[in-house]
Amino acid sequence: MIEILIPAVVALVVAWVLALQVVHAWSTGRWAATERYRLVVDAVDSIVILALVRALAAPVGVWSWAWVLAVAIVGFGLAGAGLRWNTLPWHAPRPKRTVDEHGATVETAVEPRTRGRQVLSGIYAVVGAAIVALCW
Repeated sequence: MIEILIPAVVALVVAWVLALQVVHAWSTGRWAATERYRLVVDAVDSIVILALVRALAAPVGVWSWAWVLAVAIVGFGLAGAGLRWNTLPWHAPRPKRTVDEHGATVETAVEPRTRGRQVLSGIYAVVGAAIVALCW
């Protein structure tokens, strides 16, 4: 039973991560990425997951085609991310909510930390590339 359960759970996790990457990259509604950082994180996560699957449990036979399909899905998501890249900021500021002395909620604009998001995205991408290099 466990021999069937583990691959099924791994497949569901991989499918979920890949679906999120594609939806964040191509969606224009509620699920759309609001910042470049989200696109970078989704892309790195998807590529690292595929590399780990390939390194730890290389699919054989018919299952290798499922891995090829997963790679194509990641490519499709990366294409969507590339198309949306210039239209998104590095950091989408969220308003800071505080309560004033009368108990009312007050929203103030928070200055975005663009440089920090760029550095964090670069670090995330380098760590992801290192994991992929170790898996290959």
